Amino acid sequence: MAAALECWSSRASTDEDMVEQVLMRTNDRSECPPENNPSSSSSSPAAAAASAALRESSALQKRFQRLSRNVSEAIASLKNTLNLDSAREPPVSSPSSCRRHVWGSVVRSLTQLYPGSQLPEKLVSNIRKHYDSLPLSYAQAGFEMKDVFLHIKLIEQASAEDHPAIMIQEMSDDELNANANASVFKLTFACNSAISWPAMSGALDSSSICCKKLQIFEKKGFTLGIVMLLVQTGQEKMFKTRIENALKLSLKKPKNNPIKLPFGLCGCQEESTKRRDLIDIEEDGDGDQNYKNGGENSDTKLQLKLPLPDDSTVVSVDEWQTVISGRDGIGKWFLHHDAVEITDQIGPSTFKGTYKGKKVGIEKLKGCDKGNAYEFELRKDLLELMTCGHKNILQFYGVCVDENHGLCIVTKLMEGGSIHELILKNKKIQRKEILRIVTDVAEGIKFMNDHGVAYRDLNTQRILLDKRGNACLGDMGIVAACNSVGEAMEYETDGYRWLAPEIISGDPENVTETWMSNAYSFGMIIWEIVSGEIAYSAYSPVQAAVGIAACGLRPEIPETCPQVLRSLMIKCWNNCPSKRPPFSEIISTLSRFSNNNINTGK
Repeated sequence: MAAALECWSSRASTDEDMVEQVLMRTNDRSECPPENNPSSSSSSPAAAAASAALRESSALQKRFQRLSRNVSEAIASLKNTLNLDSAREPPVSSPSSCRRHVWGSVVRSLTQLYPGSQLPEKLVSNIRKHYDSLPLSYAQAGFEMKDVFLHIKLIEQASAEDHPAIMIQEMSDDELNANANASVFKLTFACNSAISWPAMSGALDSSSICCKKLQIFEKKGFTLGIVMLLVQTGQEKMFKTRIENALKLSLKKPKNNPIKLPFGLCGCQEESTKRRDLIDIEEDGDGDQNYKNGGENSDTKLQLKLPLPDDSTVVSVDEWQTVISGRDGIGKWFLHHDAVEITDQIGPSTFKGTYKGKKVGIEKLKGCDKGNAYEFELRKDLLELMTCGHKNILQFYGVCVDENHGLCIVTKLMEGGSIHELILKNKKIQRKEILRIVTDVAEGIKFMNDHGVAYRDLNTQRILLDKRGNACLGDMGIVAACNSVGEAMEYETDGYRWLAPEIISGDPENVTETWMSNAYSFGMIIWEIVSGEIAYSAYSPVQAAVGIAACGLRPEIPETCPQVLRSLMIKCWNNCPSKRPPFSEIISTLSRFSNNNINTGK
């Protein structure tokens, strides 16, 4: 045994398989009894026998103590050899080596739970499968083993019961600097489908519940989430029901039937469905004829008076939802709530409705809920752009104060949803449709840039489709809730995944988007549409930000990507902003590519 222990401590390999083999060995156990001493069987008088027995017992005890020390020293030596206790993280050159390093940390935690004993083989195997089934970011999060065991239990429960498994734990009051009027809860959930975190967050966030910290891990359609929530005192009873409803609302279950869009994103369409959709389109078209100056303007030479106004209008609303100041500043864009009818809810804070016979989309503005006093700001430059009738910019109809939902933004209804939603549903977009969508986006951005405005936070979540498959730029933050007069709140973003390096690394107080940063984000949009994936999905937002800004991280372009689009993406991702192509050049490139495809019949 001593020889085996010396062999263990002298091995220098850091291979993860060796770690498991050593820690899970079942032979040569320290618990094995020692071999009988031949002297113990000698025939001697009773006193001599008793003395011999006493000596044998003492020797046996010393031997066990020595073996125990050897075991402890061997384990310590093994851990030192594998650098498991090193305070300095070894450099990670690849995802596989990173996983090996993280697995070493997991083994260290397990040895702390089972000091001086063998690790059960089944336990190690199950934990290894658990880590392999989740993104690398989960392993890097450094969860305690008791939390890992809980995660495994919830995942198994969700898989067996086919509905989300939830665990709610009350935390200490100082966990998130909670005040005396609120309690901190940790929500841990698992579900066997992807979820929309914006939908869940919108359903949970209210005056009584506030999301403070979250960790979401998704892989192969499975989701594990850990959310820290601040719950106002007295709301604990309805807390679990609220969570269950929010999870149910945010689930993204794949549908068996294809989305029935007449422009061919999902292949063939039934004739009856196509006819019904076309009828709806004609109705929409008639309803839009009264919009602005004759509806959407398809004239690419549409030009607004320059310069656009650079100020904003601030409107104050009291807790009774009565406008107390600023109403004259937005004039006709303040709609009477009786003129706006909400018909269906399509998300946690979004609805379908009608306004003067037109189908509209209605969105509740976060931070402007009923029962609260608030202020909101309307940017006049964006108002000009969103009401001029450009076909590739979402039409803005106005804002209204609804007695049930607070402040609502009313825009044209885009029934095709967003590009991001199509990607999450794994819908294959044909090359012809890709060209149409990216060209529409480029024309919308060019129009904004030509008028001195850059689109902020450009990504696939903000690219919306109508029934025909025409794309337009979604809401660009025309209305924002204010912390105080003249100080608009930060417009929410999903992260740094689509932002240009210079925006990520710049001073948040001074850096602003430009046509060059828009070109970078446009390249990311092309990549997501072509690949059908979400950019940097294996990385957390912070990891993606560091990689993009400091390490030149860019997504790998699929081999099946057309050469023209590949070249365009590479140009848009140039680390030097001034070397990125302007949108006039981008549109020209796309137009030539589209014409070539038509001529060749592709």
